Amino acid sequence: MTINPYFRRNKKGEQSLLESLTTEAIKIHGHEMIYLPREKVTEDLILGEEVSEFVDSSRIEMYLENAEGFDGDAEMSRFGLDIKDAATFIVSRKRFMDVMGYHDDIRRLGRPREGDIIFFDYPYSMFEIKFVKHDNPFYPGGDRYSFKLSCEIFKYSNEKINTGETEMDDIMEISSSYLQGLTFGAGTGTYSVGEEVYTGTLATKKAYGNVNIFTAPAQGDKSMRVNRREGVFEVGDLLIGVVSGASYTISGVYETTVRAGHQEQQDNEQLDLETKRDNIFDHTNDDPFSEGNY
Repeated sequence: MTINPYFRRNKKGEQSLLESLTTEAIKIHGHEMIYLPREKVTEDLILGEEVSEFVDSSRIEMYLENAEGFDGDAEMSRFGLDIKDAATFIVSRKRFMDVMGYHDDIRRLGRPREGDIIFFDYPYSMFEIKFVKHDNPFYPGGDRYSFKLSCEIFKYSNEKINTGETEMDDIMEISSSYLQGLTFGAGTGTYSVGEEVYTGTLATKKAYGNVNIFTAPAQGDKSMRVNRREGVFEVGDLLIGVVSGASYTISGVYETTVRAGHQEQQDNEQLDLETKRDNIFDHTNDDPFSEGNY
């Protein structure tokens, strides 16, 4: 026999100990994350893209492999500064299946899924799982005790995110680029700026968004600019304020050219970046190498 017969790699007691130590180490040195399973709603057969949503979440501890921060880099593209943060998270196999085992597809696969989202609440970042490595480290004691998740920063593309986790849902509260205008007929009350408004019922909202301004001067007696998050506001629907309790019948719907707050911030950042770029690079017609002699 070429290996030591007094040490067995597949001893259940030692495997159980290693599993417990792995779980405990992640609990001590890790961070609390929110795991969001992606749910496929439908598929765009023309573009070949999935329309998905995130309506469920579970909290679980994970270890950030690079203690110095996120990996990845930033580079200039034709659309501006492209941030490509990446991270590698390690999660206990046993703890993951204990927490997410209720999900049918995850229970069937027995591992995290590519495309699911991890919300890291300390720097308020969302990462999409790109690859799951399930054999690292390679069978210590004859078994595997953790998953290594290779992730990249999540790029939002109009997915519905409504998980019940208030802290996270607030980050995704604003989704549209331009504000929508509404005019009103009969009703009572005064909407509060920033509050959520909806049509339908509170349990099954037909459309909802957040108030940007109420009673815009140029649009009738009673009107509103709203940052629509989901659904379609239609004439004849009753618009209800969650906080104020105000309710008015929608008499008109129109599109505005007013940018949403988060979009204005992105535009300002891009303009500032272009200004700094113009101060660095010479964009005149003169040849910068010959000082205009050619």
